[in-house]
Amino acid sequence: MPEHQRLVYLRDTTLREGIQIPGTRISNDNKYRFVSLLEESGIPEIEIGLPEGMSACTDLAAYIQRRGYRIKATALVPCYISDWKLQVDLAVDHDISRIDVLAPISDHLLQDPSHYSTTEGEIAARLAEVIEYAQIADLELGVGLIDSCRAPRDRVLDIIHPMESMGVSRLIIYDSVGTMLPSQMAMFIREVRKVSGLEILVHAHNDYGLATANAVAAVEAGASAVDCAINGIGGRAGNTSLEEICLILETLCGITTGVKTHRLLEVSRFVEEMTSLAVSPLKPIVGRFCFAHVPVMHIRCIAGGNPSAFEPFDPNRVGVERTYSFDLPVNYKVALEPFAQNAGLLLQDADLPDLIAFLRERSGSGGLTEQEILTYLRQWKGRGDYASSL
Repeated sequence: MPEHQRLVYLRDTTLREGIQIPGTRISNDNKYRFVSLLEESGIPEIEIGLPEGMSACTDLAAYIQRRGYRIKATALVPCYISDWKLQVDLAVDHDISRIDVLAPISDHLLQDPSHYSTTEGEIAARLAEVIEYAQIADLELGVGLIDSCRAPRDRVLDIIHPMESMGVSRLIIYDSVGTMLPSQMAMFIREVRKVSGLEILVHAHNDYGLATANAVAAVEAGASAVDCAINGIGGRAGNTSLEEICLILETLCGITTGVKTHRLLEVSRFVEEMTSLAVSPLKPIVGRFCFAHVPVMHIRCIAGGNPSAFEPFDPNRVGVERTYSFDLPVNYKVALEPFAQNAGLLLQDADLPDLIAFLRERSGSGGLTEQEILTYLRQWKGRGDYASSL
């Protein structure tokens, strides 16, 4: 990586957020396989949940340690629960790399004393107590302010200001119900950076479809890490999509993530299988139709050697193979010419309707790859009745 190139870390929260989806049950074997895929893909960190509150959380941390993986396992410890010391101890005993101490901070949350058992005036003291205890255990520490994007700004900044001197190394900004606009997120991150030099991780929800956009805005404003989930899964409408934020940062922002992007499709398909949550064919980056081309000039440009005309990046970068379909009621002659030349065919206008029908019959719902088209054109050429050799 060039010295001047900025690095942004992606923390995967698929397992922690994914189990919040109704009906989702993930076996330990699938969790282990998933972590192995993340390790192989270069994801540096995984949030595996509450040390006590998530089943198999500590087992997963032990698996990571046993395999000698570089990926860091991090967990959450709420400061407002009575057994927070036990959770810190469990994190230490099971080789969890980092804990993020959570505190509710918005009026929406603090108005429910029966659950959070804390008031605005008690937040700082409760955080300090957990942080002090965790420092004795020599854990890496972060602080996560739940629903911070809807909290009074002065309250958030006052809580953040002393954290760096308390031994905290990371701050997590939660857009807990996805209400931020990207412009607001950028302004918020800039304000935080004025009062603190802490590393900032942003955790965005997708209730308005803005999770990835808000994550990008946060990074552009100086955030150095992003919580994200494979296929964007998570509670309610999901979270920042790992594959989306990764490709946006890498290809549009000139920022490196360290992720082996050619593995993204493989990981996406595994999560689809693991959770039984089908990915929309229109899903950015990994959807089946992202590199499926139908219009004549799109096909002509790409097959003719100019893929950047209608593709934002090389599909091989994310492990995808482009496909072509001939479904529009138009003349596809100019689109087929690059393929025909490669296959040694001279296209005749009179033959096109039968040739297109021949390709459509073999296309299926996903279209044909370039190699499949060439194979079928050579078969067509071999028929002799409808095509002439060049």
